[in-house]
Amino acid sequence: MIALSGAHTLGFSHCDRFSSRIYSSPIDPTLDSSYAQQLMDACPQNVDPSIAINMDPETPRTFDNVYYQNLIGGKGLFSSDQVLNTDPDSEPTVSDFATNPGNFNAAFITAMRKLGRVGVKTGNEGEIRIDCTTFNS
Repeated sequence: MIALSGAHTLGFSHCDRFSSRIYSSPIDPTLDSSYAQQLMDACPQNVDPSIAINMDPETPRTFDNVYYQNLIGGKGLFSSDQVLNTDPDSEPTVSDFATNPGNFNAAFITAMRKLGRVGVKTGNEGEIRIDCTTFNS
């Protein structure tokens, strides 16, 4: 899962998916303060729900290990990302992936291959989600 989370080096998120981290009291202490301000500037309270920002603020259009460097710097967009660096069980892997892009790439490839073997649910066994964060019904 740590390697698969590296897919967050690409893509974007709507502001409402992480706003609780920047508009709670106090602001999520795991966030770098300048990054938190950058998020507030891009996503003011009550912002248009269609507004989205890059998940990787440094290299948003490049599949690379900078996502892990961002986590070390307190720039994980989602709390589920940032906890990878604050949890003592996953932090050594985050540190390794941040400094060794080859290790990240190899682990990502292995994880994707394993994920590909899970199998696809079809017909009444599964559904394509309208919103990936919730079940349709």
